[in-house]
Amino acid sequence: MQKILKKTTGSITWYIRESEVDILADKLSGLNDPIGGKNTAIHKKGRRKVFASLGTTTGGEEIYLKAFRLTSLPLRLKHLFSSSKAMRELTIGLTAIERGVPAIAPLAAGEKKHMGLLVECYVLLKKIDGAVNLRDYLDRDDVPRQQRSRVIEALGRLARKSHESGIFQTDFSLNNFLLEDPDDPSPRVCLIDFERTYVHDYLSNDMKNWTLAKLNRVGPGFSAADRLRFLKAYTAGSETDRPSRLRWMRELERHTYWILRKDALRMHSACVQGGRGYRSWTNGSLRAYCVEGRHSEEELIRLTKDMDKNAGKEEAVGTPGPFKVYKESGKIRSRDNWAEVDIYRFVPTGSQPAGTGPAVRAWQAANALIKANIPVNRVAGAIEVTEGAGGYLVVERVPGLKDLHAAIAESQPYPGKKRILLWHAARFLSRLHNHGTFAGPISNGDIGVLESPSGRTVGLYLTAPFRFKMSLVMSMSDTGPRDRESDLDGLQEFLGDLFEEGEAGLLRKFYRLHC
Repeated sequence: MQKILKKTTGSITWYIRESEVDILADKLSGLNDPIGGKNTAIHKKGRRKVFASLGTTTGGEEIYLKAFRLTSLPLRLKHLFSSSKAMRELTIGLTAIERGVPAIAPLAAGEKKHMGLLVECYVLLKKIDGAVNLRDYLDRDDVPRQQRSRVIEALGRLARKSHESGIFQTDFSLNNFLLEDPDDPSPRVCLIDFERTYVHDYLSNDMKNWTLAKLNRVGPGFSAADRLRFLKAYTAGSETDRPSRLRWMRELERHTYWILRKDALRMHSACVQGGRGYRSWTNGSLRAYCVEGRHSEEELIRLTKDMDKNAGKEEAVGTPGPFKVYKESGKIRSRDNWAEVDIYRFVPTGSQPAGTGPAVRAWQAANALIKANIPVNRVAGAIEVTEGAGGYLVVERVPGLKDLHAAIAESQPYPGKKRILLWHAARFLSRLHNHGTFAGPISNGDIGVLESPSGRTVGLYLTAPFRFKMSLVMSMSDTGPRDRESDLDGLQEFLGDLFEEGEAGLLRKFYRLHC
């Protein structure tokens, strides 16, 4: 392993890769307070973690800082007997490189102690010019198909090499890989971020399958062909044939849905508890929730007041349980832009039941489903009236979204396109059923279709999250056969006037393929 040198600046001890000492010499001299320094530009800040830019070195290299705060005494005491996160990232990154894994290791790790206890630790990273996060790259619409295939194959080879080398990254996801040059016909994909990574002599098949399932959480934008291409590259040199890879892919899907289910349930609770990028506050009789930094309290309150002024003029959109729901359109400022939104007002038909109101339940369901990679119209905020007078839900519109019924009606002259839409509808419903069922009959405004400028179906969206009933049981089959069959009947009835002979059965056949 590359030699690591030790240097102390003020109260911080730095551990630096020998090859980077000259590059960092001018930076370290002024890093007595990395987070609060005058040249530090903070990009992301949480209670325990900060990501920031430290500017450039004299050689022109841009340096980033990742800082970890140890806010409790048990955490500080723990590190009397174990390495800090920063030191682990540095040593594991260098170990990966030493074992032949394409990786970008930190430049240095720093530790700040008070009375012998670790209180903060730091990782210094160098920006790779022209490189792009793999998630951002594969989400782009302008990537040539052949180049996309090459990158996915390079990712498969890297995953295989990582596992063969005993590098076990528990957060195996696309944003932890870097594509060095997007235009290179022989793309190089590198492993980054070793915060949740461990080194073993070898990995068991269960460990490999678990990490591949974590990677498989990429969502509907990663097609079945993409997944098969990845597995083909991952198993290159083995005797695994196509049918075996298809069986493996189905097994990975089952593991993946289990992981996503756990992710969704954690987010269902976290989005109303503060932290993790969410905020809640009380304003008089109103209790509100929103994404931290995305929308202001004033903007959300303004929308509810504007709706109250128009009481009686709004569109009535249903009666879920003991509430009437009214809808109005509006705009909300989102950072520097304005976003189109739908505002839903929930009015109790009698005395409001005890417990969480429908607006907050929809807020929890929407954030949980987004975490599970289910396309959902993002909820800008949820507001509950604490004195028993209902609540409000502010839902951002996805530009260009069509109602499913309208999209299939438009496809009537094109049987191939209609068949594709039915396939998407079946797949969408089967994925939703891993997390719950619709709270009532499927109707206009429940499911939207997003198409590319060329008319290709990109995916389906849950457009009215308050109509979805989230199941909180930790089971992959927690929605019973009767509930799932009821949703299928509802979808068939909703689209019934558009079905030609045999198409209702085709929808159910597609559904069974995804279950």
